[in-house]
Amino acid sequence: MPKSLLFSESFVSDRRALAEYRVPTYTAPFPVVLNPHHEYAEEVALGWARDHGLDRTPAAAQRLADMACGMFAALYCPRTDREGLALYAKWIAWLFLWDDIFDDGPLGRDPIAFRVALAQVDRALAEPPGPPDGFFTLPLARALADIWRDFYGRAPENARRRFPASVRVYLRAMAGETRNRVAEAIPDLDSYLRLRRVNGATRCSIDMMEGLQGVDVPDSLRHGLYGELRAFASELWLWSNDTFTVRKDLHYQNPHNLVLVLCEARGLSLQDAAYQAGHMVEQRMRDFVRVAERLRELVDLPEDPHSRAKEPVLRGVRMLEESISGYFRWQETTFRYRRTSGFITP
Repeated sequence: MPKSLLFSESFVSDRRALAEYRVPTYTAPFPVVLNPHHEYAEEVALGWARDHGLDRTPAAAQRLADMACGMFAALYCPRTDREGLALYAKWIAWLFLWDDIFDDGPLGRDPIAFRVALAQVDRALAEPPGPPDGFFTLPLARALADIWRDFYGRAPENARRRFPASVRVYLRAMAGETRNRVAEAIPDLDSYLRLRRVNGATRCSIDMMEGLQGVDVPDSLRHGLYGELRAFASELWLWSNDTFTVRKDLHYQNPHNLVLVLCEARGLSLQDAAYQAGHMVEQRMRDFVRVAERLRELVDLPEDPHSRAKEPVLRGVRMLEESISGYFRWQETTFRYRRTSGFITP
């Protein structure tokens, strides 16, 4: 794949365009629901991050403060209890720090270093979880082992089975991203859209949400319309997120961004590419609403298999709707995406 001009000196014009860049406006036809324990979750998660040594660098401390993981969890996973919300806030803190190391830092451009880190993170997901041991020299690996231990102790069996498998799918996708960063190569649009479904850790995040909010849709229904609804929700989060992270991704020369991919594929300006991404989000929202409505119809048809899992399916649909509206609200307000200067390499 040839190196793109996006990260060469000839890209000065689009860097200047950032001064006028505007993120599209996103709306969801679902209510925003806020878990009341967000301050508690934030306090617990930041203390946990400190205890695990995750805030020892200026970059990590900055990112933890910017992301507001307690508010994220409260908007994204609003129907869990206080301790469940604190656990989800820890997961969000871990996920963003891990992702940032590879999106924005030098480890994301070093396949050997990535494999070394990956071995520890993979072992952190042992089933059943074991006690901490000396194998974990990477603080993020020890922290993930702690999250997994807590989730394993409180989640139902199906959620415990699904979560580590989904995390490993996400980690495998990151290996492909590392190769692209080394080459400073922008993927083609189709390749990027396939990669984006798995490289944003949305599958495992939904698995954890389901485990913490009592959503246990049977396996037999997860590869049909409900699975499609999960995928649509993922794309709504990830495609909209890419329009918020353009400045950061250009700064760190990270090619995995829908706006940058559209610039490259269609010869668009940053702003026009962002508007096209916003239009894609609008289309996917219509798809999501259509499938959600169909699922609500099917659970009332006695001859349909969905009717035998009516309550889990309805809870799952509501969970995904609330997570979409909550995520849109969070990314509009978090300082993580309003920062225009002071970026620090992880």
